[in-house]
Amino acid sequence: MIQALETVHGHSIIHRDIKPENLVFDERGYLKLTDFGIAREWIPDVENCNETSGTPGYMAPEVMCKNNHGIAADYFAVGVIAYECMNSRRPY
Repeated sequence: MIQALETVHGHSIIHRDIKPENLVFDERGYLKLTDFGIAREWIPDVENCNETSGTPGYMAPEVMCKNNHGIAADYFAVGVIAYECMNSRRPY
């Protein structure tokens, strides 16, 4: 999952909807990141990402509050998923 995000972010794209439903395994067992429907180009140091988008249970606080956000919002969702896998519930 981290490698997929590094690749996406390396192309200046924020996925903005990281959640278990958008992570699928291929026939060889590799995890794939899907559903780029609300993905957006990310330009560092430019305040262009300030709308709410994604699934509320996995949104970073800055996204929920409609503040400017960047790639860290995707990693926040990864943290929520990791917590959910370890504890069978969301962190909040």
